[in-house]
Amino acid sequence: MKEREQWRGHIESLKRMRQWVLDAERILDGSWAQLPEYPTAEADHPEALPYNPNNKKETHRYQKKLYRKNEQVTNEQVALRFDGWRQEQARLLQDPTLPQKERECLEHFLNVLDNLMLYLIQCYDRADFPRTNNETEGAIRKIKTRYRRISGRKNWNKYLLRHGRNVGFYDWWASTPKRWQQFEKLAQKVKKELWIRQKEETEKAQSEQLIRYRFRHLRKKYLVTLENQWDATASPASDSQSLILH
Repeated sequence: MKEREQWRGHIESLKRMRQWVLDAERILDGSWAQLPEYPTAEADHPEALPYNPNNKKETHRYQKKLYRKNEQVTNEQVALRFDGWRQEQARLLQDPTLPQKERECLEHFLNVLDNLMLYLIQCYDRADFPRTNNETEGAIRKIKTRYRRISGRKNWNKYLLRHGRNVGFYDWWASTPKRWQQFEKLAQKVKKELWIRQKEETEKAQSEQLIRYRFRHLRKKYLVTLENQWDATASPASDSQSLILH
């Protein structure tokens, strides 16, 4: 009992700090918006899912799309609500009874939100603009999993350095037979000049990525290579200058 009482204040403080994050998430996910009094039929929403208590994640994902489609949530509305909530949290810093550790965490939390404010609230005016990068991270995870099954390697740096952005392009087009058939039809209509230009841009981006990798992870070897290239480039010029002087 004494040990429980000893940790009671610490646990209560952690619960309050956890609630800050939950409150911020609730404002940003748009779940506070009111749905239309008479929603449209499910036929108007192809991605609509019937409520399933065992699959609340998918149901909640559809609800967020529905908020946007019915224009119940906009960037301006979210910004106003979020600013009001931040001001309320900032007033807690004036409370003399607030523990010092909790005060430091709240100051840091509010500072992070202030720095990210311009980037957090930009996705609500467009239905096809994702609020988080969860789907992107999931797509990257699928690509890594497929590469791991093929090669048996956990680290895919060499794979990215060799193929660059083509990794993502191929994985998306080859994900379904229908997409691959569509890719073949589009590829037949690509002009040679456009293909050459796109290839040059891709190789340039891939070369920059390779240079950054070599400089960060193989710096000594990369600097030696640069010195050898410099010597090879400068030596003919010096020879020609010496011949002109003689």
